[in-house]
Amino acid sequence: GWIVDKDGNPTTDPNDYYSGGAILPVGGDQGHKGYALSFMVEVFSGLLTGLGFGIDPEARHNDGVFIAAFNLEHFRPLEEFKKEMGEFVEYIKDSPPAAGFKEVLYPGEIEWKNEQTRRRDGIFVEDETWAQLSDLMESLNVEREVGKP
Repeated sequence: GWIVDKDGNPTTDPNDYYSGGAILPVGGDQGHKGYALSFMVEVFSGLLTGLGFGIDPEARHNDGVFIAAFNLEHFRPLEEFKKEMGEFVEYIKDSPPAAGFKEVLYPGEIEWKNEQTRRRDGIFVEDETWAQLSDLMESLNVEREVGKP
């Protein structure tokens, strides 16, 4: 399996993960790809933020965030990077999708598509929620630029 239970035993039961288990790096128990990446994610989003590390699944150790911003031109010319990134995305998008899927997506693509749709069509808000938001904005003297359709 690709998961271990809370005692480190291999398992294929997803409930074992939610009961304190862990997802193994790429390659399962023989894998190491992704181990350093997952280690650094834990350091950056847990230890660096002061939220510790995930030893207690009930504790507040699962909501740390780390955001890195890079000046790409410190690494290489920006246009060169953009060109190669475009080629990389094209390579990914041209890959045949797995059975049952229409396309191969790159990280963030679904969110980008959803943003474009919502900018074009708006965001649906239920009437009750809209009324609560409207009352709150009015009580705070917040002018709104949006209206109920």
